[in-house]
Amino acid sequence: MRFSHSRRMVAATILIDTTMIVLSFIVAYYFRFLGGLPTKLGIPPLSDYWHALFGIIPVYLWLFREAGLYQLSRHMRRIEEIFLVVKVVTYAVILLMALTFFYRQFSYSRLYLVFIWFFSCVFISVGRYLLIQWGYWRREQKKDMIEVLIIGFNRNTRDLIEWTKHNPHYGQRPVGILAQNVEDIGKHVENVPILGLSEHWETFIQKLQPDQVVLLDESFSREKVTDLVAICEDAFIDFKMGADIHGLIASNVGVEYVSHIPLLGFRSLPLDDPWNRFLKRTFDLAVAGIMTLVFLPIGLIVVVLIKLEGKGPVFYFQERVGRDGNVFRLIKFRTMKVDAEKETGPVWAKPGDDRRTRSGEFLRKWNLDEFPQLLNVLSGEMSLVGPRPERPHFVDKFRESVPRYMARHKVKSGLTGWAQVHGLRGDTSIEERIKYDLYYMENWSLLLDVEILVMTLFAFKNAY
Repeated sequence: MRFSHSRRMVAATILIDTTMIVLSFIVAYYFRFLGGLPTKLGIPPLSDYWHALFGIIPVYLWLFREAGLYQLSRHMRRIEEIFLVVKVVTYAVILLMALTFFYRQFSYSRLYLVFIWFFSCVFISVGRYLLIQWGYWRREQKKDMIEVLIIGFNRNTRDLIEWTKHNPHYGQRPVGILAQNVEDIGKHVENVPILGLSEHWETFIQKLQPDQVVLLDESFSREKVTDLVAICEDAFIDFKMGADIHGLIASNVGVEYVSHIPLLGFRSLPLDDPWNRFLKRTFDLAVAGIMTLVFLPIGLIVVVLIKLEGKGPVFYFQERVGRDGNVFRLIKFRTMKVDAEKETGPVWAKPGDDRRTRSGEFLRKWNLDEFPQLLNVLSGEMSLVGPRPERPHFVDKFRESVPRYMARHKVKSGLTGWAQVHGLRGDTSIEERIKYDLYYMENWSLLLDVEILVMTLFAFKNAY
């Protein structure tokens, strides 16, 4: 039932996209030829352009499919979907422009294609936005809900249930939890009951007939997982398994076939693409350059405040580990007393840290101590957004104890990051930080960088 609804939603999306393509085609024709703009060859009949739809519609729909915009289930924010639509429409129009050079029976107006790009972006985005809003509304009315049975009771279980509670528009409703310990039966997590033991999973699947089963129990053997998958497939139940059950902590695990043998491995990261790295570097240079000019007057005031407080340098240089494990010197405004770690050795800052200066407390609270790192960004040692760089001492410590810790060094370190805007900074869980860092690396986009920079303006949690 749930799958047929998803298929209907995909069919509705394709229908709306097609309708909006046709509408943008007509409006673009009107603005180009009937809107008062000059034309050397006169106004061509609409029929001459109407035939082009047989090429335009398939190109659009094929590129939308390749971009994953017709996947049955995708957790994509509305703004992300709209930006992806604009990106794909741009590719489609560029491809259509290229095709017009090879089609010599009729000369299509290049300006018309610019108009069709603009109106396609607007109309398709509006159509999809309204469809998404309609889907959200139905789910908030408790319609078309996906009933989920969770096998396993741990921190991931709580996080998943919290997410479903705060994102009801995605339509997932946990109906029960299976735990390892008998004493947990009868307890509730955000009003979701713990129904029984994980070992009785087959009984509860038959009884509840959920739409989806999510395995978060780390004790399941390979044989048990195989049996669970087989039962779910037989009952047409969607099966998911926590990606970090075996220490992978990843969402980008893919399957590659060598002969008939499926091999699991990690897919390439978005920033492995040279074009994406070029875009990110161009964005860093432009934004960091502007921020440096804007911040300069404030920076001079900060320098005066630090100097008025007593002797000691204005800036603090510290070795950090960046991309590919390379060590660089990070620069910050000094917020600690001189030789603050002389007796303690390398330690993280903590609430009420008596090593801070008075001005340092203010600078840390408002994240102002980080701004000199714009120089690290401009020099190419860092990026505006990325995993925060750590000191070699902590890197050596964590690479031995935290799964996939070194994977965060595959991209440039950042002045701010996805973990930091969610309060994971200072003396907080390094395991949780890694999960956020890997999510950022696996889901990078220029839009996500912009979102994180905006969130940084309001991210003061754990700033001490």
